[in-house]
Amino acid sequence: MAFTKRKSRRSGEALVEFTLVGIPLIFILISTAEMARGMWNYQTLAYAIRSGARYATAHGQGCSAGTNSCGIRVSDVARSVAAAAVGLPPASFNIVLTSDSGATVTCAPVSSCFGNTATWPPAGDNTPGKDVRISGTYYFSAALGMLWPGAGAASFSTFTLPAWTRQQIQF
Repeated sequence: MAFTKRKSRRSGEALVEFTLVGIPLIFILISTAEMARGMWNYQTLAYAIRSGARYATAHGQGCSAGTNSCGIRVSDVARSVAAAAVGLPPASFNIVLTSDSGATVTCAPVSSCFGNTATWPPAGDNTPGKDVRISGTYYFSAALGMLWPGAGAASFSTFTLPAWTRQQIQF
């Protein structure tokens, strides 16, 4: 008995099935990974902004009572935010520091304020009960836009992720 290979009408069926199922499945897997990365970046930014505000509110007017001299500067808050933003390069996100009276300091990017020696919150705005507001934006580049049909040349889509917090100086 000799077995001979016969050509059937089903040749190429696996390739068509992979095209119809595999390519959308790969797109969904990459989309899921990009969404998870974007959510992680947003959560990291929000945590860093809250951490910077906590740092600023813990160093109010009552902090420098007696022999303590623990007043802070813009650079201290900026470094606190950058240290808490694990995985976000300080050159890729911005923060805005706003005191209770509305005085603002913009750090665009946050690394540009590492040398700013101005006191923050300014005198008069560092008393208990005054608000400290910090907002930030991070520009998230998603590789998903590169896979979108009709997007043209390979480019990454950029989304702005915002975060902000307001806390009161307690002492």
